[in-house]
Amino acid sequence: NVKLIIKAVATLLHSNLLDDLQDGKTIPTKSELYYFSEDKYINENPENFDEERIILLRKVPTQEDISGFIEALYDLAQFSPECCVICLIYINRIIALTELPLLPTNWRPLILISLMIAQKMWDDKFLSNADFSFIYPFFDIQQVNKLEMKFLEIIQYNTHIKFSIYTKYYLELKSLVPDEFPLKPMDVFTMHKLEK
Repeated sequence: NVKLIIKAVATLLHSNLLDDLQDGKTIPTKSELYYFSEDKYINENPENFDEERIILLRKVPTQEDISGFIEALYDLAQFSPECCVICLIYINRIIALTELPLLPTNWRPLILISLMIAQKMWDDKFLSNADFSFIYPFFDIQQVNKLEMKFLEIIQYNTHIKFSIYTKYYLELKSLVPDEFPLKPMDVFTMHKLEK
């Protein structure tokens, strides 16, 4: 039941987002982190967005909204369940390096790009950037490419994940649904693949 993994990831991201909103965190428009804000693209092409859509994009998501977005990506991209854990690690990595807040207008791009990178790093078969642009058409292919490059630059191309880090995240997610967590811990041989 991959939905339980997705729900656990969404719960942590939602909690982080609410904390950042409560602390009044924002992203300056001149910051390179603003590339991950949907506001940037709305302001650049306001004619592409009606007022109702802008309100919808800027509303504070529920845990179910975040979960639903990840599930929709999962259903279309068919990435492995481990990519959900890796996605969370990558998002926390960029937050740790930059103090990037999670906000109503950047959680979708961050999930999209981190899952895309996770799938490329982990799965034997992965979708192209054009496929992800098709899945979430808010961004065209050039924007998806730019977001991926910007994300990788900011995390200093550090896509490797140590066994201890994966285990820490795995246990944290499992603690949210202890009796039903469907993902088994990785063995050392499998984890070695991710550390390369």
